[in-house]
Amino acid sequence: MRPFHGWCLILVLMIASATAQTAKTPKSTPTPATKPNDAVQIEQSKIAAAALNDFGRQLITRVATGKHENLFVSPLSIFVALTMAETGSDGQTRTAMRHGLAVPVNVSEDTLHQSASALLKSLNSQQGVELSIANGLWSDPSEPLSAHFVQQSKELYEADARTLDFRHAGAADVINAWVKQKTHGKIPSIVTPDVVRASKAMLTNAVYFRGKWSVPFPKDDTQPAPFHLGNGHEKNVPMMHVASLRGAYRAGDGYEAAILDYQSSTIKLFAVLPAPGKSPEDVLAGLWLKAFLSTYGSFDLNLSLPRFTFDFSYKLKDQLEQMGMAVAFHPGAEFAPMGSPRFFIGDVLHKTRVEVDEEGTVAAAATAVPMKAMSAMRPTNTKTLVFDRPFAVVLCDTATGAILFAGVVYDPAP
Repeated sequence: MRPFHGWCLILVLMIASATAQTAKTPKSTPTPATKPNDAVQIEQSKIAAAALNDFGRQLITRVATGKHENLFVSPLSIFVALTMAETGSDGQTRTAMRHGLAVPVNVSEDTLHQSASALLKSLNSQQGVELSIANGLWSDPSEPLSAHFVQQSKELYEADARTLDFRHAGAADVINAWVKQKTHGKIPSIVTPDVVRASKAMLTNAVYFRGKWSVPFPKDDTQPAPFHLGNGHEKNVPMMHVASLRGAYRAGDGYEAAILDYQSSTIKLFAVLPAPGKSPEDVLAGLWLKAFLSTYGSFDLNLSLPRFTFDFSYKLKDQLEQMGMAVAFHPGAEFAPMGSPRFFIGDVLHKTRVEVDEEGTVAAAATAVPMKAMSAMRPTNTKTLVFDRPFAVVLCDTATGAILFAGVVYDPAP
């Protein structure tokens, strides 16, 4: 990446997700999910959640096109980062960002951000799992963020604001310590002193998730099994197995799927196996979460799912420009409400790591947006699903419909 020139604002979003699960004998019936208490808040959040999901599907499709490689992104991470930045935009830049974020034209500015605020509050109110979302604003006293932008970020996104001397080497340590603390140590750092010195302000977001499966995978049942890679080859991978999941099977046009519940939570993991001849990207592009939430026949699910671990990183500028945000990435972009009329987005950087094994899921994501400046029923039958070829995964809150993470797995053990 080219060095920053002139004044810069960097928006950094961190997500760490640690989903633990025990290795007890599977129970016959998952623990019923407990929904967040505020039904009105959930309803208000659905405008932002719908835009988030449309945005995420479009972005994943563009990033994954033709690559046939592992991919794991957090639509929630990227959407929140860009939506918070959008509050500091104006004119054609705001219109372009809203278009790129898949916000319907009939949704007012206030409605969008009130809905995004309700979504974050609803997710933070989850019962039965640990899920916390935090936002921070950091600015150098020589080029402060506007008071109105700071106040909006506090009211809508509950963002804490601090002033730092960005020329001091210790400024990066302060921001990285915040990230490490908010992600429970999963991501120890995100910025370097050079990046901070080249900036005049920074926005941070951290999300932490930890939950236990309602029905865990017994460790003793994990055995090596062949996995058919996208290149036509095979490799042996550790295949986890659970013999009976009640009501977890789904099927649709070109796919079969397993729904994995977390104890007493509305958050679920969807593992989606494309039909032969279809790709995981095809499935994600046409995914409708409502299809997963309805009852599908009377089946127990005999599930085999591989352990998988991989890292993913990507620069998203080209894809976001194609989605309609081009004006925000060039000099002349209108970010004056954020604090300077010279700001424009340099790029959107996204990094993730995902680990899935018998103990559960550990996922971490970081998104950086550098702002440059100018000079059911009881089952009676059994279905079997073996995830032995490329598949898709989606971590979703079913109360609001918001997708937290999504990706495709071409190689469980790269």
